Amino acid sequence: MNEEMVKSASFTDEVVRLARSGTSGAQLAQQLDDYHEKDIAAALEQLDQQHRMLVYHALGAERLSEVFAYLNDAGKYLRELPVKSAASILQEMDADDAVDALETVPPETRKALLEQMDSEAKADVRLICSYDEDEIGSQMTTNFILIDRQLTVKQAMRALIAQAEENDNISILFVTAENGFFCGAVGLRELLTAEKHSEIKPLIQQSFPYVYSTEKTEDCIERLKSYSESSIPVLDSGNHILGVITLESLLEAVDDEMG
Repeated sequence: MNEEMVKSASFTDEVVRLARSGTSGAQLAQQLDDYHEKDIAAALEQLDQQHRMLVYHALGAERLSEVFAYLNDAGKYLRELPVKSAASILQEMDADDAVDALETVPPETRKALLEQMDSEAKADVRLICSYDEDEIGSQMTTNFILIDRQLTVKQAMRALIAQAEENDNISILFVTAENGFFCGAVGLRELLTAEKHSEIKPLIQQSFPYVYSTEKTEDCIERLKSYSESSIPVLDSGNHILGVITLESLLEAVDDEMG
């Protein structure tokens, strides 16, 4: 086994040592910048509460939202924090990850956390929770980019940049018509290589696959698997896009269907 492979295997241990080193605040945050959120999450499971608190305070809500998405029992760690701090982490998470995290806390804690979340994050969580577990809408995320088909390439890039501050699922941009109906998708690669003053209409793949939010997961999962797309839109009965099914969510849905 070469040196690089040995080093890779010890990343979690390195995070544990850093957390126990006595370093805190901005210095600890800077040191943890070099580590993947999955390794930090694994380290949290090995640390005691005192050292976890040092990590929480060093990283802040935005980075912790990425870390907590990797925790199997996020509720255990959310309960260590003040309600307001825990809610700040949840509202920074993708809505589907926030829903998963909220399912690991008692109902009274869940209610308190939702009350502290901002209105947009709360609405996204409630949207996903409004679907039964066997409906594909319960598997979607609201992390996607939406643009209007009337835009030029330059305008679409501006819209992408503005939305990317909140949504990092940018490999495919979903397109709506004047009436708000879903009308197709544009790949990021195609957008980047197009002439900036041209319209995006010729770039739109109008036959892009989609599912309806109330479809049963077992009924549409094979159809979704047949496409090699990173995201597939989820529509309401009026053909408006509500969210997307990502490849990660699809794999989770497959696992669930297989028991």
